[in-house]
Amino acid sequence: MNKFFKYNAAVALSMLMLASCAEDKGNYEYSDKEIITISGIPEQISVLANAENIVITPTITSNLRGEIGNNHSDFEFSCQRKEDNKWVEMCSDPQTKDINMLADISAKQHTCRYVVTDKATGVRTSFLFYINATTITSEGWILLCNEESTNNVRVDMLSHISMDRILPAYNVVKFSEEVPTLQGPRSINFVSSVRAWGNKIIMTSDTDAYLIPCEGNHYGFGAIKPVTGAEELKISLFLTTPEDHIVKCASVPMTGAQNHSAILAISKEGNAFAWDHTAAGTGFEYPINTSTRGGDIEYKVAPFVGTSRDRYYNLQSYGIALLYDTDNKRFIAWDAENDNNGSVKQKCYPMSNPENMKFDVTNTGMDLVNIVNTLSNALCIMQDGNKRHIYSINVLTKDFTHDGYYEDIQAEHFNDATLFEASCQYPVIYYAYQNKVYSYNYATGENKIAVELPTNEEVTMIKINRYDEAYAGAWWLTYYMSAEEQAEFTARENELIVASYNSTATEDNGGSLRFYKTTSPGVDLTLKEGWEYSGFAKIVDLVYKEVRR
Repeated sequence: MNKFFKYNAAVALSMLMLASCAEDKGNYEYSDKEIITISGIPEQISVLANAENIVITPTITSNLRGEIGNNHSDFEFSCQRKEDNKWVEMCSDPQTKDINMLADISAKQHTCRYVVTDKATGVRTSFLFYINATTITSEGWILLCNEESTNNVRVDMLSHISMDRILPAYNVVKFSEEVPTLQGPRSINFVSSVRAWGNKIIMTSDTDAYLIPCEGNHYGFGAIKPVTGAEELKISLFLTTPEDHIVKCASVPMTGAQNHSAILAISKEGNAFAWDHTAAGTGFEYPINTSTRGGDIEYKVAPFVGTSRDRYYNLQSYGIALLYDTDNKRFIAWDAENDNNGSVKQKCYPMSNPENMKFDVTNTGMDLVNIVNTLSNALCIMQDGNKRHIYSINVLTKDFTHDGYYEDIQAEHFNDATLFEASCQYPVIYYAYQNKVYSYNYATGENKIAVELPTNEEVTMIKINRYDEAYAGAWWLTYYMSAEEQAEFTARENELIVASYNSTATEDNGGSLRFYKTTSPGVDLTLKEGWEYSGFAKIVDLVYKEVRR
């Protein structure tokens, strides 16, 4: 009976369902879920803060209603940025889809979102993007210049607004009344650090050295601020009060992710100083051209530092640098291996000849003309009477092995040149004489004129600007860029930058800047299309003001 009952119940239920289907007149509807898509907004927008407009023209599409335009009765639009972990409205009209508003925001990278809200359901659809708000002095190449008419220091800039917007700017650093007139510009350095003291920009001259202060945090988006008396280098970064005039600074890298091993500074008087960059509360101490910390000065050094231009991966866990004793005509070593209390960083020691000795570093009997650095070697140009030699010394380890010895360089005007630079890709040294830049492959001996400028121009600087970012250099600076932007930005640090001055110019504006691409084997230089800028004062040095994104 039980089985019979179940069978009949199933038959009855089936007949009832069939009857229901027969009565189906189609008076029902399917409710598809609406999907809103936002497109047409770049992931990165670059804009000059308080000078340009933020322009956003998104395409908003509904899978049910098609494209949604301005003043749609069913939707509201908003653009917001994150401030103090809260979303803040950037525009005031919720009916306007397109945005065109002044970038009234601080100079930094802002996390933003564009939001479309369905007024009937309250459902919100958002698109996340970033606004890089910069100023004319937020990022780019800082140019240390000489005003020809007065020999005064002037700072110009080639500003990086975005990857495709590079603009010249003039006289961008203002000095307060308590800063004496600086004369005889010598060098400019960007020192990267994520420590509490942040990045530093150091400019030196024959008279004084100063920091160039910037707004913002260590990410570096901030604009350059006026220089005051407090930025004098010996006041701000020295623990002692030497009478020296600092003319050269150099970062000594290591594998540390936050900072370099040290910053070395050399004075016009021939003394060297070290700022231990691995510990808080440190600064430049007494001269390090001594065998004991804080001891008497034992010799004078040349204003050059040999050290690696690589960053992070191929380096030791301690810094390594090479100096030259001008009194005793010998090389001096500095390294910070096993330095637990900071003492090692505050002294140097005479180098000894390695096993694979190719030249004598203990008594060269020669003057040092210059040191130009590659990723692994310091190329030391030595003056031997009327001859010049190149000593190549490895600076990746404290062994300071001899990489090569190139005797009596027979290259056109090599003995006359005062401006030198080394490729980090090829065994090539570039040097300048009058209106020409020459290339010399020291491995093959090939020599040629790589750049020839008009006869009324004189080359005043040649430089390959390697990024100073302590954590992996260009790789970290480009981490959030697109692949195309990464390639372009990284390629810049292997280009030769040539500065020149037009002798017929008036009003101290005859300076020009040109960028040249290098190709294998490195002796040929090609002018980068569109990368010629003019109107600067006489450029003697440059450095890139870096921004972490």
